[in-house]
Amino acid sequence: MNEARNTAKMMQPTEQKIGGNTFYIYPLPAFTAANLSADVISLLAPLIGGIAGALGTRDAGLGEIKGLMDMDVSEAAPHIAGAFSSLSADKTERLLRNLLMNKNVVVKQEGSADVDYLTEDKCNEIFCGNVQNMFVLAFHVIKVNYGDFFESIGSRSGSVKTAVMSMISPGTEPLM
Repeated sequence: MNEARNTAKMMQPTEQKIGGNTFYIYPLPAFTAANLSADVISLLAPLIGGIAGALGTRDAGLGEIKGLMDMDVSEAAPHIAGAFSSLSADKTERLLRNLLMNKNVVVKQEGSADVDYLTEDKCNEIFCGNVQNMFVLAFHVIKVNYGDFFESIGSRSGSVKTAVMSMISPGTEPLM
C-alpha cells in the first residue's frame, strides 16, 4: 500500500508554462535527487548571492516573507542564468542534463497536441536561441524536487538565505 502511495506521488506533475510551451515536471526518484543534491546546493549558492536583496522581504500581495523557492522566476531569471554560469561548463551541462532529461520533464509545444519527454534533440529544438528559458525550467525542476529541503532549512535556521550562505562559508553574512 505504501508503495502505491509513493508511486502516485511520483506521478503527480507540476505544470509550468515557459516561452509558449507547457512543461510537466515530475519528481525525480529519491536516490537520483539525493545524488544531485551537492550540485544543486553549489548552484544555489551564487543564485542566493545574486537575489539576496529580494529574499527575506515582504511579499506585497500576501504580507509574508519570501523565500528562495517563492521567488517570481521572471525577477530571478537573470540571476538563475548567472548562477549556472558560476559552475564549470561541464558541470553546468551535466546538471542540466540530469535535471531536465531524466524522463521527469514532458513538454507540450505551442500549437501541438502531442507531449514528449525532453531529450537532447527536443531541448535543442525548444531552447536554441533562448537558453535562458532552459535555466528557468531547471529552476522549476529544482523547486519541485528540493523546495521542501530549503524551506525546512529556513524554518530551522531563521531564513533560507542565512542557512544556505552559512553552509557555503560559515560565518558569512548574507548580502542585503
